[in-house]
Amino acid sequence: MFKRLSKRFKGKRGSILVASYLVLAVLLILGTLFFSRIVSDRKLMDISRERLEAFYLAEAGVDRTIRELDDNFNYSGSGAPVALGRGEYETVVTVLSSTRRSIDARGYIPSKADARAQRRIEAIIRKQTPPNFYDYAIYSSHDIDFNGTSYSVTGDIIYANSVDNSGNVNGTVTQDANVSPLAQFDFMVLRAIAVSQGNLYDAARLSQVQKNKDSYPSSFWFSAPTDPADPATGTPNVVYVEGDMVLNGDIGTIGGFFLVVGNVLTDPEDTSDTTINGNGQVAGCIYTTGKFRVNGGGGNLNVDGGVWSGTDSDLNGNATISYNGFFMDAVESMINGLGASGVAQMISWREIE
Repeated sequence: MFKRLSKRFKGKRGSILVASYLVLAVLLILGTLFFSRIVSDRKLMDISRERLEAFYLAEAGVDRTIRELDDNFNYSGSGAPVALGRGEYETVVTVLSSTRRSIDARGYIPSKADARAQRRIEAIIRKQTPPNFYDYAIYSSHDIDFNGTSYSVTGDIIYANSVDNSGNVNGTVTQDANVSPLAQFDFMVLRAIAVSQGNLYDAARLSQVQKNKDSYPSSFWFSAPTDPADPATGTPNVVYVEGDMVLNGDIGTIGGFFLVVGNVLTDPEDTSDTTINGNGQVAGCIYTTGKFRVNGGGGNLNVDGGVWSGTDSDLNGNATISYNGFFMDAVESMINGLGASGVAQMISWREIE
């Protein structure tokens, strides 16, 4: 009997040992698979991170090349890979026309010679002030919305996308997708002029304007034309607004060439804006990188000059815009004389690979 029990125990022990080996084998396989998954995920994360870094390097190449083209529009590119951070970038510039260039920018991680990751961007650059840029009452790089029947525009308008309710426009209405993006001036040159004229409006000064403790210039002219028939013989007030230009109440007459790095706001239906009550007139030109949105409120708000807007232009209520060629010619003459036109800017880009 003892022999039979011993034999049976040995048989069970053998089965347990075999089962243990099987369990260990399964655990080893699962552990190997888990470890392989971790390694694979880590490798994919590294690949994704390096591709993103290569993309940023290509973007840096585009940005650097735009700055070079702004100084020298005949710049041909980096010529060789440029080290930056954990990688390199290189750029090649192709001449498309007298006013357009193509940038082919590539980013490499860790280097072009031993690239584990590579990204490529093509950008189209324009350096010109579009033809007839100073010939419009409204020049909008997006949409134009005219609301109601009380507004009026005297002069031609041009827009990139769409226009609504243009029945009160006394002039030609033109759609042209090429007016987007809005052409840029050399803002730093113009800002320096504004500072020299005492016309820089930063956040602190804009706050004082809203409290009626400060004001914008009351005339378009900083120095009036010495020849009344030639606007080039005078100097406009260059008013540089670092933020949103919000017009309050009865503004009277304000004047100048307004460069607004933000929005022009007066819509009483929007709680973030302020209603214009009474009469007011802007004698001059308004260039805004953002939206131009004006409501005449209880009286009339007139712009005697012209408007450029980087996004939408909205006119509501008794808003009136009249083209003033004399003011526009003065601005054009000043811009050209300062060499402040034709800033190199990107008008489109795409990733090639």
